[in-house]
Amino acid sequence: MKFEKIFKDQLDHGYAVMRLQAEGRDFALIASEENQPCYAYDLDDNFKRYTVWPDVGGTMTMVQLPGTLNFVATQKFYPGFNSPECRIVKETWNGNGWDQTIVGDFPYVHRFDVIKKKDGQGYWFIGCSIANSKKSIDDWSDPGKIWVGEYDDEKESVTQHALDIRIVKNHGYKRMDGYSLITGVEGIFKLTWPTSGHDWQLEQLSEIETSDIFSADVNGDGKQEYLTIEGFHGPYLRISNDQFETISLSGAETPFGHAIWGGKLNDGKEYFIFGWRDGKQDLELITDDQLDAQLIDEKVGPSNVIVYEKDGKQYLLSANRESNEVAIYSIEPTK
Repeated sequence: MKFEKIFKDQLDHGYAVMRLQAEGRDFALIASEENQPCYAYDLDDNFKRYTVWPDVGGTMTMVQLPGTLNFVATQKFYPGFNSPECRIVKETWNGNGWDQTIVGDFPYVHRFDVIKKKDGQGYWFIGCSIANSKKSIDDWSDPGKIWVGEYDDEKESVTQHALDIRIVKNHGYKRMDGYSLITGVEGIFKLTWPTSGHDWQLEQLSEIETSDIFSADVNGDGKQEYLTIEGFHGPYLRISNDQFETISLSGAETPFGHAIWGGKLNDGKEYFIFGWRDGKQDLELITDDQLDAQLIDEKVGPSNVIVYEKDGKQYLLSANRESNEVAIYSIEPTK
């Protein structure tokens, strides 16, 4: 695959990324994890930049409310992982920009999700706190919780309760089809969303310490493989089969592993994309289940990435945190 950087901008410690498309408009968003802006780039107007908010920042997660240009996001997740003042805000599109309201305080919530119910009546809420309390940034003695409940968009409020489990360094989250994957020191957990037949259900899938997770069928066998970052932010990468049996494992070569994505690119094959924020700080395309990789960009230190499609072409949006860069790459099959 060929990757070409077609757009870049400067943002201090860019972190969360999102594609926001609805109501005839189309934006790529990136928010800083520091007391810095959230920017939206108009994908129909030569990447014209909008400032969603000018400061506060500390944003780990942004989630679109389906069918709208409205979204919810965390703020004030700083300093570092000691974030007792973390909050969730709602951003409402007004035709020219976004208006902010505060949903509430959500101490230490690093990842969260708002999921439209299958019957269309309201939203489920999932909040994953990286810790429950801290005496210092390096204090992990009070493990994080999984909060579940409902989000009321009209009242812009959440009702929630904590599950019985406690997870140390509760960091990774991936929405799947009908369930979510949640990761931490204790391993990988499957959180199945409520249906008419059952309430929230939690199942442990792996006992290996995991920081982040994504899935894709990288070997073409018709089943999903899982790419996991292991140890808190690395330094190991593992590819497992759909039963979480190891296919390949890297050496300790990926310090502060963070950016992770998986899916089909425009040559019809599925890949993983991975980047780390220390060491080489590279951004790579993982081409098979043996962790063979192609360099996309070097010394950029990406925090999060997404692939999106526009007018029949594919693009990679990367928050290149360590180089304070917002980057968009075109993706083309190699001829």
